[in-house]
Amino acid sequence: MATGYTFRKSSDGWEEQVLGRDHLWHFHPEITTMADTLLVKVTMPPKGFHDFHRHPEMNEILYILKGTAEQWVEDEMQLLQAGDSVYMDPDVVHATFNAGDTDLEFLAILAPKAGWEAGTIDEYKNEPYCNYRKD
Repeated sequence: MATGYTFRKSSDGWEEQVLGRDHLWHFHPEITTMADTLLVKVTMPPKGFHDFHRHPEMNEILYILKGTAEQWVEDEMQLLQAGDSVYMDPDVVHATFNAGDTDLEFLAILAPKAGWEAGTIDEYKNEPYCNYRKD
């Protein structure tokens, strides 16, 4: 077996559902031994969201595949469409809300894998984030 690369078919991914979001992990710490970068395809239904949170030891890139994302990074909000992306350093607070009437699909790329153990810290109940968005 060759080293230095890994092919992953969609049928090889690890699926999970988190708070109404479907995650299809292609590269995740539990299924990937060699990659230092993690990759997940997220499908978020209309009105779905991942509220304000941060990853203390991982950077993240979001790449929109389909739909419209109301993307927050700290106190700035932009609507992102298919082909748009955003990069966040570790510890930067961010949130993604489905702003459309159809499923929102995006790729989330996180690195380094060693930062996974530090987890995800929710911030949506804390000032100032709890005041940014009023439904």
